[in-house]
Amino acid sequence: MKKSILVLGVILFLSMMVSSASAARFSIGGFAGLNLPLAQQDAKSGALFGAKGRILILPFLGLEPNFFFAQYGGKDVDDVRGKSFAQEGGDITSFGADVVLGSLSAMGKIKVYGLVGVNYNTYKREKLEDESGLGVAFGPGFEFFPTEMLSLEIRAKYHAIKVGDGGRVHLEVSGGLNYYFGSE
Repeated sequence: MKKSILVLGVILFLSMMVSSASAARFSIGGFAGLNLPLAQQDAKSGALFGAKGRILILPFLGLEPNFFFAQYGGKDVDDVRGKSFAQEGGDITSFGADVVLGSLSAMGKIKVYGLVGVNYNTYKREKLEDESGLGVAFGPGFEFFPTEMLSLEIRAKYHAIKVGDGGRVHLEVSGGLNYYFGSE
């Protein structure tokens, strides 16, 4: 139920933004990279990939809905009796929206920005019940524009997720391509 309400809210918000900014510049893009666990000792790093869009509201402000999949690698964990066992890493599916602040307008070929966002996440492991919860993310990024319509992007996001009785904290380091529509 929470998931449906969040999806409906994001869709309505984006619909209002697109209709009010129909002449504005927007982009679609994809990315891939590494998911590096920070607070959990039962997982190793894994891959991540996803898609996103960006609507430029003002020259320094954008809204970025996104969707991605991330993996945690398995790890050998010692229990209290000194024996070791293999712990499966698991998968995260996430969707949400980030607010992007910075030099997003055409002031040069390289643009630096910061972002902060909220997302809904589902954490899955074999033989265990799926856990879902809200998360927050923030971090820096930069884009390089070899042409006016195409950009190469590199970013790092700190992502904290509340799942079950605990949480997951990881660093997402990714690179990707964005294709822009509209003029500035």
